[in-house]
Amino acid sequence: MDRDPALMNRDLRSAATLMEAWMREQALPLWATSGFDAATGRFEEGLTFEGRPRADVPIRLLVQARQIFVYSIAERRQWIAGAGALVERAFVSMRRDYYRRDDRDGWVFSVARDGTVADPRRDLYAHAFVLLAVAAYVRATGRQAELALARETLAFLDREMVAPRGGGYVEALPVPPGPRRQNPHMHLFEALLALWECSRDRLFLERAEKLFKLFLSRFFEVGQGVLLEYFDEELRPVDEEGAIVEPGHHFEWCWLLRRYQSETGDHRVEAIVDNLYEHASRSGFDAEGLIVDELHPNGTIAKASRRLWPMTEAIKGDLGEALRGRPGARERAVALTEALHDRFLVTAPRGGWVDRLGPDGSWLVDFMPATSLYHLVGAVDELSGFPAAERP
Repeated sequence: MDRDPALMNRDLRSAATLMEAWMREQALPLWATSGFDAATGRFEEGLTFEGRPRADVPIRLLVQARQIFVYSIAERRQWIAGAGALVERAFVSMRRDYYRRDDRDGWVFSVARDGTVADPRRDLYAHAFVLLAVAAYVRATGRQAELALARETLAFLDREMVAPRGGGYVEALPVPPGPRRQNPHMHLFEALLALWECSRDRLFLERAEKLFKLFLSRFFEVGQGVLLEYFDEELRPVDEEGAIVEPGHHFEWCWLLRRYQSETGDHRVEAIVDNLYEHASRSGFDAEGLIVDELHPNGTIAKASRRLWPMTEAIKGDLGEALRGRPGARERAVALTEALHDRFLVTAPRGGWVDRLGPDGSWLVDFMPATSLYHLVGAVDELSGFPAAERP
């Protein structure tokens, strides 16, 4: 029996209300207080389940960039008082503590609690999130002058980190051993789209178009319709027999590709999204309705643990597909939101979460990584905006 559209809409609004209330009343206050070091103006790397900072670890650039993104959305949405001031403080501190700290271009990977450089690597993944943080900051504040920092950062990547073979960028400087990944390129694609959306500077859209071409030629395996994760130095699949795909990244790319399609009208996106969405939907869920961490391209499970972030990316992916009329996408977004709330969010401390569950439901972590809030706020932002953006 077909469901009443009014009931479906009410279910989705209820899911959005549930998560927005949690974000406003619990998560954002927790991470703006216990999760923020007011003395240094830096966000904490993570919290224990007693709500205390992890004092024994360096503080990564990635955390600062992601949390600036989070509280920029909070400021734009007016979800919590003081979000704008927090963003301003953290943005200044991020630039002070990580940018050109050792008299070399680019951003250092991490600093110690006293502010000294702990790890001077230039990490592609972290640089992508700096670009995303700048875009979120500009959108929240309207301060277009800060786009200069994004242009400087992108120029550094183009000058120093372009891979000599295969296309794309190296993982880090110094170049590490081991495989290259699609993941940092995905987040660079995300950042470039966000920079284009907040600036309309074609520099950023042209760079996004180049990464889309790299996705088509290297990351997306047409024969099986999957996104591969690991590659050699020439961006050839590392192990075609034991190749790994992540259903969470399938959903994340679906959402990003739909944004790209909206900006460019590129018709190739349709078939790609169909492949990624259907593969992840067919093989990526376990019997409890949670998303497993890793699959092989043939759909067999490679790693049966379940993390928080794929749930959030599937919610975003489903909402994007629901807007385009995909059957069942709206209902699954509601079910995923309920499962995310019930299985991954914790009652103590209020506003916290468990990041990874074992196949038996056991907790596989002993702290809450701050970086998870980026995924959570992205899903809540999409849920909150969906009813207003819904197409008949």
